[in-house]
This record gives sequence, C-alpha cells and structure tokens, in this order.
Amino acid sequence: MPRPKPRTPLLTAAFIAVAVVVALSFLGRRTGMLPAPGGGGEAFRVADYVDLEPIQASEAAGRIGERAVVCGRVAAATFAPSIGGEPTWLNFGAPHPNQDFDVVIWGRDRGAFPAPPEVTYRDQDVCAAGRITEHQGTPRIEVREPAQLRMREG
Repeated sequence: MPRPKPRTPLLTAAFIAVAVVVALSFLGRRTGMLPAPGGGGEAFRVADYVDLEPIQASEAAGRIGERAVVCGRVAAATFAPSIGGEPTWLNFGAPHPNQDFDVVIWGRDRGAFPAPPEVTYRDQDVCAAGRITEHQGTPRIEVREPAQLRMREG
C-alpha cells in the first residue's frame, strides 16, 4: 500500500488561513459585528433597544461596536443619488465634515420611509437606534427602517 504524500508547509498554511477566515466570518455574523451576506446587516428589533438609556451624539465615539440609542440635532441632511449606494446622510451636531455622529440610509432602504428622510429629519432632534460603527473616524449607525429613528419631543 503506497504511503500518502506529506502535505507541503505552504498547503498546510493555506488550509489554516482559510479555516481562520471562515471561523472569524461566522463568529462576526453571529455576534452582529459583520453584516449578513447581501449587505443585510443585523436585524433591528425594537425590543433590543427599549431598556437602553439614550446617549448624546457627542458620546457615540466612545461606544463603537455597541448597540445604542443616539440622540441629537440633525444639523445637515443630504441625499446623494449620484454616489454609489445612493446614501442619505443625517449629520448630528454639525454639518459634514465636523459632525459628532451620522446616520446613513442606503438607497435600497429609502423605499421603507414614507417621506424622504433628508426632508423629514433635517433640523430636528432625532434619536437613532442601532449598532454604532465607525466610518472615516466618525461614529455612525446604518438605518434600514423607520422604526430605528424617532423625533424627540420637547
């Protein structure tokens, strides 16, 4: 009976690398730190946010990776249909590039809103619920549905 060929170190290293990437991808999706395939992100459930104490937009940078309710004044709101993904940005605190925090609503999700978000939320006191991520040094929540945003009263 012939002896099996020993694996080369390069083949073994490649196998280990693939296994690590697969494991990290799986764990990242399970914990909500990585989006689901197809850009879905983690599902939003109102119940996950009901008991959270709201934080100010200026505090969001210290909470990257956490689920939170972030509140503040929307100083600028912009829809950019000519940019890939057709984003709508809600900048809290100050207009871009000096915002404390921002919300992004991708074009694929705009249809879920009864009116254009850049009109509805501009110059309003708003709370956004979701997982805080960071984009180019700015804390952000990606909003996929209207239930993630509410205007503050008073």
